[in-house]
Amino acid sequence: MSILDGILDLTIKKYWFNVIKSGKKTHEYRNTATWSSKLGGKKKDKYHTIRFRQGQTIKSTDKNNVIYAKILSISITDGKNTDLNINHEVFDIKFELIK
Repeated sequence: MSILDGILDLTIKKYWFNVIKSGKKTHEYRNTATWSSKLGGKKKDKYHTIRFRQGQTIKSTDKNNVIYAKILSISITDGKNTDLNINHEVFDIKFELIK
């Protein structure tokens, strides 16, 4: 993660990458149990952009496998009604793609 430059790096699977790229997905969910140290408290205010990477080893210069999005808000919601479908609170990161 690039907290110093305000970019939240998120690695995602190809399916979700394509759904985001198509514009159908505008919220990203992350489990609060594992992401609290990165997004909890005031840390979430340090991010303004998400860099979605398809797969682990993708370089940020690979335009076919990287998508940038503006963070509109970060809140906490019940994970049961999300694509994670877990019985736990999750971070709800609302975003819009940067064209």
